[in-house]
Amino acid sequence: MTRWMKRLVAVAAVTLLAALAGTPAQAATGNQGYAVYRNGVLPGGIEWHTAIMDKAHYNTPTYPVIHAPGSSGGNVKFATWSSFIDGNTYQGTYRPKGTAPTSAQRDLFVSRTRMLKDDAIPYNLIYQVMYSLTNSGSWVDPADITSMRCDGVVEYVFEWYDFRVYGSDTYWDVTKVGFWNQDVHRYPSVTPKKQASSYLTKVTSALP
Repeated sequence: MTRWMKRLVAVAAVTLLAALAGTPAQAATGNQGYAVYRNGVLPGGIEWHTAIMDKAHYNTPTYPVIHAPGSSGGNVKFATWSSFIDGNTYQGTYRPKGTAPTSAQRDLFVSRTRMLKDDAIPYNLIYQVMYSLTNSGSWVDPADITSMRCDGVVEYVFEWYDFRVYGSDTYWDVTKVGFWNQDVHRYPSVTPKKQASSYLTKVTSALP
């Protein structure tokens, strides 16, 4: 399956799931689909933590973000804003570099992140996205993922729709099956702070 066929299948799947659920796909509003970051990881809080905005704003009464909370927090999951921040300092809202994603594309980011949440994927400290290299397909579907890191959620979702984040010209796509595609997306080559600071564009420093 080619890259563009993969994306077309993903869009069709999201539309079908929305139709089956009786809720038509909607264009994202506010900050939906963007990545949000806070500090407070590792001694002195020098490293960051990240999530994808599921709702339009941080103060939405229901869970506004989806994230991989770390080894003590379990699987990729919905979270309240307070549990995401966890007493730390907000570092900003970010999007992919280059042309800004449209509202419809950000809606796809949200839908894809919810697929990761639905598959209850556990945390991985070293690799952004882990899966079996014997995968018979060319692309890493949510069901193939055995574990992932918080910044892996962001990278996976953005790159599934061809918004490049981190990596060489040959191995940047973390959603493509391959040893090097998987291996270059690991600590310390890329971290949440490096991801935001070097490979994404800040939308705002204000609370989303």
